[in-house]
Amino acid sequence: MPETLNTRVTSLEESMRRVFTALDALTEKEKKLDDVLVLLTEAQIATQQSFQETERRFQETDKRFQETDRRISNLVSAIGEFIRTRQ
Repeated sequence: MPETLNTRVTSLEESMRRVFTALDALTEKEKKLDDVLVLLTEAQIATQQSFQETERRFQETDKRFQETDRRISNLVSAIGEFIRTRQ
């Protein structure tokens, strides 16, 4: 039995309703995805800044160790010189 015009129109309207529902769902998911991408980008920036700060602190610590090593070396030399001159 051939479809009547009303049946075809009703079918097309239902198909359009499903398409619009799907588009609304996709639009909402895209918005959520955009929000997540913003959060990920901000987290990546914060992580990079943290790594840079950690690197700066490591360099500062290395510099302090080198200064301490020089002082210890100077003290050892001075103690050695003191012992030699006392004898």
